[in-house]
Amino acid sequence: MPVVILVLAAIVMAMAVIVRAQDARSAFVTHPRVTAGDLAASRFWTPSRIALVALDAAAKAADSLATHENIDEGGYEHDPLARPFVHNTTVQVASMATMLGGEIATSYLLHKRHHDHLGLAILVGGAVVNGLGAASSFNHRYANP
Repeated sequence: MPVVILVLAAIVMAMAVIVRAQDARSAFVTHPRVTAGDLAASRFWTPSRIALVALDAAAKAADSLATHENIDEGGYEHDPLARPFVHNTTVQVASMATMLGGEIATSYLLHKRHHDHLGLAILVGGAVVNGLGAASSFNHRYANP
């Protein structure tokens, strides 16, 4: 049941981000001194970045789900850095949400300093690492310590 809450929280967060981005865009488009080119050059929440954040959140949710199921069945976390955070569902969800927030904040700060490609690489890296973690967890299902 807690994993379902994690997945629902990720979906709600992604939907809130999309709605917030659409509201911000419409607020700036109507301003007479802002052109479409200026808006596109300075906008953080582009469709590609929204997709990367959603993919990253989905990868983190899948990794959390697989890890949680493995631990419930007697398995263990193979990643020594994540091992202290996965024995309590609340701590696991909070740590994944903190990681996602940190990746978004880092990407935003890099965007503001005109390092857009590096900011996107942070989000891609997070999605890839957690996707590989989920694949590893599914591959090593119910392993005994």
